[in-house]
Amino acid sequence: MAVPAGGSDLSGRVAAVTGGARGLGLATVEELARCGATVAIVDLDGAAADVKRELGDPEHLFAYDCDVTDSAAVDATVDAIVRDCGRLDIWVNNAGISHMGIPTETLEDEPWERSIAVMQTGVFYGTRAAGRAMLAQGGGSIVNIASIRSYAPKNGGLAYCAPKAAVLMITEIPASEWGSRGVRVNGVAPGGMRTPMWDEAVATNQLNEQEYIDAVPLGRLAETVEMARVVRFLASDDASYINGATIIVDGGASVYRPH
Repeated sequence: MAVPAGGSDLSGRVAAVTGGARGLGLATVEELARCGATVAIVDLDGAAADVKRELGDPEHLFAYDCDVTDSAAVDATVDAIVRDCGRLDIWVNNAGISHMGIPTETLEDEPWERSIAVMQTGVFYGTRAAGRAMLAQGGGSIVNIASIRSYAPKNGGLAYCAPKAAVLMITEIPASEWGSRGVRVNGVAPGGMRTPMWDEAVATNQLNEQEYIDAVPLGRLAETVEMARVVRFLASDDASYINGATIIVDGGASVYRPH
């Protein structure tokens, strides 16, 4: 197999981002589009169409309503993207929710089941559907959004940490199975970043922002564009020999060891 020429120019590529209407998803949509990709924004309740209008690029942006917890809906969305755009080269499993600060003994079924449905089952459905399309066309790149909580437990975080840990396996196993057929699967494990979901968690006392920042050697939260650039790198030919990896992007928080 020839080595790709490299480069982050995504002209001619078709990408899709779940949870693409806000936060990291929106930043990823903008970053991929900036590098020339046609981008499908995938989200709920008309939010994708709203973002498409706001960004004002109807030629290179498409909008799809999709609940990532619905297997048939995910399959239909991938089919629609391929039909509308001709192919699917990049799929980013970004959709997520946050239930933090709940002790295990008081964690109820609904937040547990919803977290698993969105961030574990939804990542599986997206990976499977996008993988099928990419295998059929002979190549592609899937990027799954994990978390530093995929590796590091946090008290009160079982509903978040457990599905994010599962994302590592949903990345590594398809990467092993599909790499020889031209489909790479990688992940990004963000630390704290300024998103609406982060702000909501802080406002509801699920997270202590200053306590977190104090443990980050760079001394700040990430901006979503910094994370989106890593997603774009993994999706591009610059990462042509990276497969099955999850890159931790947390400002050094996971290696900081206070005395």
